[in-house]
Amino acid sequence: MTPSEHIAPSVDVNGTTSRAPSRSGKSGPFRDNESKARWSLLKGSHGSSQPLLGVKWRSSSWFITIVVTLGVATDLLAYAIVVPILPYRLQSLHYTNVSSLTSWLLFAYSMGIFLCTFPVGYFFHKYPLRRAPLIAAVLALDLAVILFMTINTYWVMVVSRFIQGASSTVVLSVGFALLTENVPEENIGRQMGFAFSGISIGMTIAPPIGGALYKHMGWHAPFIFCIIALTFDLVLRLLVVEQKDLRRWEAKQEQKRLANTQSQSPANVSVNTEPVENNVVTPEAAVEKQEEKEVVELSPWKVIVTICSSGRGMTGFWLTFMYGLIIGMLEPTLTLRVQAIWHKESDFVGLIYLAAAAPTFITGPIIGTLADKFGAEYIMLPCLIIALPWLPLMMLKDSLAGFIVFFALSEVALQCASSPTGLEITLVARKTPGISEIHQFAALNVAFAISSSIGAVVGGQMYDHISPSGWAAICWFALGMIAMSLPLPFLFSGNKSIYRRLIDRGKGAEDGGGTSESQPQVD
Repeated sequence: MTPSEHIAPSVDVNGTTSRAPSRSGKSGPFRDNESKARWSLLKGSHGSSQPLLGVKWRSSSWFITIVVTLGVATDLLAYAIVVPILPYRLQSLHYTNVSSLTSWLLFAYSMGIFLCTFPVGYFFHKYPLRRAPLIAAVLALDLAVILFMTINTYWVMVVSRFIQGASSTVVLSVGFALLTENVPEENIGRQMGFAFSGISIGMTIAPPIGGALYKHMGWHAPFIFCIIALTFDLVLRLLVVEQKDLRRWEAKQEQKRLANTQSQSPANVSVNTEPVENNVVTPEAAVEKQEEKEVVELSPWKVIVTICSSGRGMTGFWLTFMYGLIIGMLEPTLTLRVQAIWHKESDFVGLIYLAAAAPTFITGPIIGTLADKFGAEYIMLPCLIIALPWLPLMMLKDSLAGFIVFFALSEVALQCASSPTGLEITLVARKTPGISEIHQFAALNVAFAISSSIGAVVGGQMYDHISPSGWAAICWFALGMIAMSLPLPFLFSGNKSIYRRLIDRGKGAEDGGGTSESQPQVD
C-alpha cells in the first residue's frame, strides 16, 4: 500500500469526497504524484538529519492496524484473564455472595470506561494526540495489573479495576481513531474487522491461560503473563509514526533545505524558491490552514444525540448497548453456573470461553470485508436472528458439551452482529460536522460501558437472588433483548436498509419497472 493510501477520504457536509485532512485536524497523506518527493525528504527525525529507521512500514496502515489490534487484545487479556478465576479467588479469601462481589468488580471496570470516555474524547479531539496517550495508557494498565495482583483488600481491587477501565478508554477511542485516520474509506470495514478481532484474541486466550496458570502456578502467574504481553505492546506503540507527523516533518526538512540553498546561492533564490514552494512547502501551509480552521464544537452528550438522530447511527449505538448488556450479564454468572451444575474448575471454564471466542477471531475480518462489499444491512439482521435459538438451550443441564456449543454459537452470532457497528458509526460521523473519529468511538465506548456495567450488576443480582431460576432468568432476558433489537437493523442499517429495498422492489413491481436500488436511504 502506498503512503498516499493511509488516510481515508473525508466527506464534507455536502457529500463531497476528498483526500483532505479530516475535520478534527488530522492530516491526510500526500497525492500519489508527490509520494516520490515525499520519501526522499523523510530521511531525518524531527529537526535531525539522522535517518529514521523503518519510517515507511512504521507509518503504514497495516502496521497501525496491527498495533491497534494488539492493543485491544492485551487490554481484553488483562480484563478477561480474571473472569474464570475471580470467583474461586474470592472464595479462597473467605468472601460471601461471590457472584455479587464479582459483578461489582466488573462494574468498576465499566465505570472506569464510562467516566473517562467523555474527558478523553473531548481532550484528544481538541488536542489531536494519538501515540503519546496510547503509551501512557499501557503504563497505567501495567500499574492496575500490579495492584490487582499484589493487594487482596476488596476496595483496592475495585480501584485497580477502575484504573484498568480508564486505560482501556484510551485504546478503545484514541486507538480506533488512529486507525480510521490512516485507512482508506473503502477499506475501513476490513481493517476495523481485524482490529475488532483483537477483542476475540484477548477473550480467546485470556480465560484458558488464566485458568491454567491459576490452577498450576497460583494467583500471581496470570498477571505476570499480562505484564509480559503489555511490555511487548508498549514496544509496538513506541514504534508508531503518524501520518500527520510525517507531513510536518517533511515541511521542516524542506525549510532546512531552502535555508541551506539560500545561504549557498543567494543569486538563485528568486529562481528556485517558487517551484519548490508550489510542490513541497504547500503541504505545510495546508497543515497550518487546517489547524487554524474553525471547527464545529459539540458537547459530549450532543455528540451522542447527534449520532442517534440518524437511524443508522442509532442502530449501531443500540446494538453495541445490547451486546454489552448481554455479555455483562453472562460474565459474573457463567463460571458459577458451570461449577454448580458440572463441578468444573477454573481451567475448564477457561476452555469454555476459548471455544466461544476462538471462532470470532476468524469471523471478524470476514464480517468486516463482507460489510465493505455488500453493506452492513446484510450482516446485522441475519446474525441477530441466528443468535436467538441458542440462549434458551443454554438452560439445559443434560449435556456439558451441548452447553458449550450453544454458548459458542450465541457468542459468535452476537459478535458478528455487532462487528459492523464501528463502520456504521464511522460513515455517519463523516457526514456530520463537529464529530471526529475519536468522538464516534467515545460514543460507542459509552454505550458499551453503561450496558456492560448494568449487565454485570443485574446479572449477578439475578443469579444470587432469583433462586433456583437465576440462570434461566438471565437467558430469557438476553433472548428478549435480542428480539426487541431486530426491527432496528431491518429498518435503518446500511446505505440502504432491507426495509427500503423491499419497499422499492414492491413499487418497481407495481410500476412494471426496475427498482431504485442505487438510491441511498436518507438517515
